[in-house]
Amino acid sequence: MTPSLMMDKLQEYLQEITSEMFLGPLRLRPNIYKVDLPPRATPDYDPSLPVVDITASTADTTIKDERDERWPFIIIVYTESEDNDEGYRSATVDFQFGCEGRGADGYMDVLHLMEHVRASFLRATWKGWSFRLTRPLSMGFYEEQADPYWMGYMSTTWEVPGFEMEVWNHGY
Repeated sequence: MTPSLMMDKLQEYLQEITSEMFLGPLRLRPNIYKVDLPPRATPDYDPSLPVVDITASTADTTIKDERDERWPFIIIVYTESEDNDEGYRSATVDFQFGCEGRGADGYMDVLHLMEHVRASFLRATWKGWSFRLTRPLSMGFYEEQADPYWMGYMSTTWEVPGFEMEVWNHGY
């Protein structure tokens, strides 16, 4: 199994187990991303509007404050892997969690989301997976938080089948 396929399976699984979760003051489902957050959506631009000669000091050059549509989220990050002598590969996959909420509410939403994913991983595996979770599994919060955006992390190690070496006879 390639790392890309593994991340696809994990993304599909996380979408299924979080489909009925509602987080934050707006009660939103978490978005599941691979590798990083996508860029924010920008306001609509209408090229048919006339061009005006306005000096930079009076032009409105900032985007209005709007809710960041990417939150809440889980990001799946494949960090490293190592092949061992038994023919297996141990792969480290990190998860980053983010929720929006003021004070303890945002903190508790991230904690609930992390715990829900942790319990789901430890409780059962998915049919058709060629990889399985191994312990230890660690999770926590980042030291610095920017209220109302709260973030946590989970680091997991997965056992993935490796390749069996082929022995060639007579050089071919």
